[in-house]
Order: sequence, then C-alpha cells, then structure tokens
Amino acid sequence: MTTTADGGQDAVRDLYRWLREDPDARRAATPALVPAPDAPTPPPGTAMGAVEIIELVLGQGFSALNLALAYAAWRGQRPAAPPIVIQLGDGRSVTVQDGSAETVRRIVAALEEPAARPRDPDPDGAGSGPGTPGGS
Repeated sequence: MTTTADGGQDAVRDLYRWLREDPDARRAATPALVPAPDAPTPPPGTAMGAVEIIELVLGQGFSALNLALAYAAWRGQRPAAPPIVIQLGDGRSVTVQDGSAETVRRIVAALEEPAARPRDPDPDGAGSGPGTPGGS
C-alpha cells in the first residue's frame, strides 16, 4: 500500500502503525514498511528513504474483509488522509479514498478476485491466422 499524494508518506507510516496494532489485521498479515521499488537506496547507517510502501505478507486464514475493515477503521479516524493505492502482486491496483462500505467492498473484491489471466504470448495473433499451424 502506498499513496501518490504529495506529503502522503506520513499517512503511509500511520497506516503501517495502525495495521501493526490492529489485532485482526496482525493475525491475518504481517505488515512491513519497505522502500518503494523505484526509490533510491538510502546510504548505510541512515534512516529509511523518503518513499516507502507497506508490504503485507499474508498468512493462513487471511481474510480480505479483515484487512478492508482495518483500513476503514483507520480511514474513519483520518478522514483527510490522502488516497491510498493497494497494489496487488499480479500488477492490479485499487485506489481508495475513504472508509465507506463501498470502499470496503472494492478492497474485498480486489483481494478475492483471482489473479489476472496470463497475457497471450502472441497478442497480435500473428501465429494463428490463415496459413499458419492451428490457423484456419
């Protein structure tokens, strides 16, 4: 989870602390605050870089609803927080801006939706036209 808003790193760190302290979220997932993949590596012995993301390692019994409800509770205490982007392992993402029931539903749906199907290795169809093996 991250944010694209200016100054949103405080919100990311705050959400990270919230997830670490929420018993339901902590039982279902282990949050870690890590540098964003495209952020510069901080020099040895210095604090973490300015751009961080929350990485969740999901455990047995993970409930998408538990995570969505923990987010909604956090957002309920911080209505002015910037939008949060939930990036899924398969490259999909969902941007959430509030703690409404609709947002909770969107988070759960995104987390429970099966991973996107693998891309067609031949997206332009050049290998399946007339005159090619398997073509008509």
